Amino acid sequence: MKLIGRYLSPFVRRVAATMQWVGLPYEHHSLSPADDADALRPFNPMLKVPALVLDDGEILVESSAIIDTLLQGVPNQTLLPASGLARRQVLQQCGIMTSALDKSVSALYERVKRPEEKVHQPYLDRLIAQAKAGFDQIDAQIAAGQFGGIQNPSLADLTAAVGFTFAQKMMPQACSEQDHPALAKLAQAFEQTEAFKACRF
Repeated sequence: MKLIGRYLSPFVRRVAATMQWVGLPYEHHSLSPADDADALRPFNPMLKVPALVLDDGEILVESSAIIDTLLQGVPNQTLLPASGLARRQVLQQCGIMTSALDKSVSALYERVKRPEEKVHQPYLDRLIAQAKAGFDQIDAQIAAGQFGGIQNPSLADLTAAVGFTFAQKMMPQACSEQDHPALAKLAQAFEQTEAFKACRF
């Protein structure tokens, strides 16, 4: 399999960390939508990452769809329950974190892609507040023992760890060790694992 996209993207890294965690080998192609548009377009005409090329040539896009497909093929995997309340809880936790990351990326683009005089500060402030609300929820759930942590991880744990590492470096106004200590502690534990080191941010 071929994973397309840079580990700078939390959505690419989320897929990579999951594949590393369950032992699925892949070939990494570090392409950027901004810098490698022509090379990326055959994998996703929308110029979005990640994309995953399966061994039979089929191309999957969008991190949640990619991960769900991959985990269906991993016998006895425990990251994502097959059904019921447990599955719903993991998917909801992932959804909160990926939504917070979507808002973080949008805020980052608003700040760095526009000329300073064209940045709409009320819109930027709203994006940051929305992102922080998501990180706040995840931090509170971790503190309340609703995540498995390094000893009993789910896909939500991996997603939260990837998300914190990205957000604290790229959008610290929304996510920080000071404001989100439980999330920071969880992320720090996962970043020490071989799976996460293999796709370092």
